Amino acid sequence: MKQSRKEFTLGRHLIEGEKLSRIIDMSHLAWTFDSKGQEQLVGNVISRAVGPLRITWVNLSLGVEGFRGWRDQQEIDKSPEKYLTIVMPIKGYIKLRTTDKSIRVHVNELAIWDSSQCIHFEINDCQYEHISVIIPQRVLRADESNCKDLHCSHLDETNLLSELCVQHMITLSKFLDKQLRPYEISLSNVTVNIVHAVLASFNNRPRDKETLIDEIKDYIDCYISDDTLSPSTIAAAFQISTRYVHKIFEEEDYKIGAWIMRRRLERSCNDLVSAKSSITSIAFRWGFKDHAHYSRAFKRRFGITPSKYRDSNHR
Repeated sequence: MKQSRKEFTLGRHLIEGEKLSRIIDMSHLAWTFDSKGQEQLVGNVISRAVGPLRITWVNLSLGVEGFRGWRDQQEIDKSPEKYLTIVMPIKGYIKLRTTDKSIRVHVNELAIWDSSQCIHFEINDCQYEHISVIIPQRVLRADESNCKDLHCSHLDETNLLSELCVQHMITLSKFLDKQLRPYEISLSNVTVNIVHAVLASFNNRPRDKETLIDEIKDYIDCYISDDTLSPSTIAAAFQISTRYVHKIFEEEDYKIGAWIMRRRLERSCNDLVSAKSSITSIAFRWGFKDHAHYSRAFKRRFGITPSKYRDSNHR
């Protein structure tokens, strides 16, 4: 896979030995490193916060001893909260090991590890480079047990979302030394959503009803402008029966059809106030078949017609 990214090289501002390992430790949460190999360690590190995330590029030149380290309970206790880390080698490979699992991750593959659990790494290539993203688990739509299950997981080309995640990681590496302040929240949101999709692709466990309802509501918001959105299309997307979609919404304030209608009407309100489009165009945009259907539904929901709502909120 061709990598159209900015090339960082071992050159100016080289960092060596124990000083370099300390910088890696600070940018990748707490680690303890094997003293063998540190003396011959040379490289560069670029690390920055992007919203709640920490994104780090590392480029290393190693001696014959390689480079090894571990996170045991002592290192785990130093983290203020729990994180999930995605690591993608750009040059060389990395081995990750737990008490019951071992993976070897190559270029354009990804490793996932959970900061609340012990792990060891080993790098033996004389040249090694990677990009990593550290994500607080509180910003993910994955619970603690999901993150624990994914500890020391390996994402390769057999995963449907592998290429999407790889290309996003490569894109992130292009902008590490750029001014991103105005875009950090948006960029972090995109990254978290991609990671969340990857995590979901690993999760084959049955979802509890509350989790499934939240995921369906997110799906509805994503496809709310699609006029074919319905309980049956939602059921197909989540590989469940249409009957079950209706059933899990029985105890909600709104049935599934009413929820879809409510979200369409609420989203259309912003267009009525801020857009110069006709009311008919707005109706079509948010999945209504015609102006009359939209007006009737709008009046039932808000007590006034779309045109009167527009007039009363004119800016």
